[in-house]
Amino acid sequence: MKLRTKLVALSLLTLLLPWSGWKLVQELENFLREAEETALLASARMVTRVLPPQYQSELELARGQILPLRQLTAEPVLDGYVSDWPEFDQRLTFESPEEDLKLDLLAGRYRKHYYLALKVSDPGNIAATTFNTGTSDPAERAGVILYLQSKRGQFSYMISTEAPGPLTVNSQRDRGIRLEAAWVDDAEGYTLEISLPGDVERVGIGAVAPAFTMPGVSRERYAGTLHGRQQGGWLELVSRDDAVAQWLAKTAPENSRAWLVQADGWVMADSGPVRSAGSSELTWAERMVYQAVADSDMPPRERPATWPVRFEGAAAADALRGMDGTLWNQDIESAAVYNFVAVPVFTQENSSTGGNSEVIGAVLLETRSEGLLLMTNRALGRFALIALLLVAVLTAGLWLFASRLSRRVQRLSRAVSHAMDSSGQVSGLPLTASGDELGDLARNTQKLLKAVAEHTGYLQKLAGRLSHELKTPIAITRSSLDNLASQGLDQPAQQFLARAQEGLDRQAAIVAAMSEAQRLEESVKTTDWDTLDLGEMLGHCTDAYRSVNPQRTINLSLPDDPCMAHCAPDLVAQALDKLVDNAISLSGEDCAIDISLRREGTDCLISVANTGTRLPDVVHERLFDSLVSLRDKRAGGQHLGLGLHIVRLVAEVHDGSVSARNLAGDRGVEFTIYLPVS
Repeated sequence: MKLRTKLVALSLLTLLLPWSGWKLVQELENFLREAEETALLASARMVTRVLPPQYQSELELARGQILPLRQLTAEPVLDGYVSDWPEFDQRLTFESPEEDLKLDLLAGRYRKHYYLALKVSDPGNIAATTFNTGTSDPAERAGVILYLQSKRGQFSYMISTEAPGPLTVNSQRDRGIRLEAAWVDDAEGYTLEISLPGDVERVGIGAVAPAFTMPGVSRERYAGTLHGRQQGGWLELVSRDDAVAQWLAKTAPENSRAWLVQADGWVMADSGPVRSAGSSELTWAERMVYQAVADSDMPPRERPATWPVRFEGAAAADALRGMDGTLWNQDIESAAVYNFVAVPVFTQENSSTGGNSEVIGAVLLETRSEGLLLMTNRALGRFALIALLLVAVLTAGLWLFASRLSRRVQRLSRAVSHAMDSSGQVSGLPLTASGDELGDLARNTQKLLKAVAEHTGYLQKLAGRLSHELKTPIAITRSSLDNLASQGLDQPAQQFLARAQEGLDRQAAIVAAMSEAQRLEESVKTTDWDTLDLGEMLGHCTDAYRSVNPQRTINLSLPDDPCMAHCAPDLVAQALDKLVDNAISLSGEDCAIDISLRREGTDCLISVANTGTRLPDVVHERLFDSLVSLRDKRAGGQHLGLGLHIVRLVAEVHDGSVSARNLAGDRGVEFTIYLPVS
């Protein structure tokens, strides 16, 4: 990975800044919700403390006796179907003691008329209408018994029929008004809708199921407020449009909805829906952002009833058990959050004397936290903008710094790679005047290169100096050995003399080779260059090799077209001599030597291959160094490791190169000289 990429990857750590900001906004949102929840709880407690005594008395006395009147937005059609009734699931339910008969009851008001909706569930196998066809005694018929009390008196009705459909029901004593009703049978029992006069104050109601026979048992079943078929308890018809609801609307905090519920969860008073300000609506993007910031465990808000008549949730249940209840929920569509709190209402005298207070109801408050949404979104938006700007600036700054640092390192790297030429001269390096770490690196590298150049110059002159200095001692030693050989020596002395002469010959060969290498390096500057056909030159050289080595097979392969090159012919011939001599000395007499010339792109390739030998795999790059020899030391001959070094010098003079490789299947070795055409 490059330095620039590493620094850019390091800049990704700046993303921790917006992440930390995100977490900070979440904590801010939680803090604001806790503060608003505390404030709303305090408001609810204040409402319970200032609740007028008469309303507390109504709340205490009305427990279990209220039949809430729903505010109907349209006049219901008396057809026996309850699909046009709002909040049908919030209803009074009565069951028979054996739980084999159930009566669900709802009441509603439209303008000056009251309406009842009843759902009777009977698991028996005899329908009420079927049963009624077999009896004519009113005291035995199955159906609904209804008692009404108004300012005009008390009336009773027996609502039964032999077939479903519209009904007109008369009072049992023929002095009450007629009631309009509709009866519909279903799989569970039947549904009944009844229209009542608007002056009704209380109702008593019950369902009578047909008698059925079990083994040894025959009885009727009843569900409702009645005692059998006789009048029992009353249900007060209570409308929300009363003094308690008006008092709640004035007392509750602004933009909050308040309910006063009795001990069993039925609503006694409702301040009414709150009108939401259209100016605070959020855009879809702001809603998505807030949904991401808000608590993921916050439950979604179910579509609430317009006029709820009973609360059965956990928060209301906590308040009716004497504890404060709270609930946060979120509207999925608008992302608005709602804060719902419930505070218990205790009996007045017990709460004032400090005795064991009894819960008689609860005050419920709900507010839509639009200000919380706007504040959180505004804080998040500002912080996100600042964080993004900081991340962009930091990333751009790191990128520019990394780019400049990378360019400086690349510049120094290129300068170091070209600092020393083929003659060993060192050119100056950039950044040596810089005061940072790269400046120190450049200065230290320049010192190292100068030391290497001085050592290289010393080594280049060492061979010439040694060959010059050793010639005179070798001549003196040789003359002394010749004089000694002319003396009459015994057999052991002659053996020692022969060994001394052999060592002296080797020293002389070393000096000659060193002199040859030095002469070659010096002749490079003064040799003649010419443009010629390398194929023609290789042909003449090969003929000479064959004449000198008649016992060896030397093959020549040339291209069809001339291979013209501008070169130093004497140097190229000398390099070829070294390669052929190397091939002959490293292979047996039965091994062939192949010389070839071919053209590849802008280079002419001269190859010399021989069979029977191979190169070690670990020293290919050292073959062309000075004084490196891979020949078997047990073999004869003077081999000093300067031949391939001379080949490399010739190739480098022509701006070319030389390589060595083992042939496929270890059949032999191939050396190749790459010479540019021009």
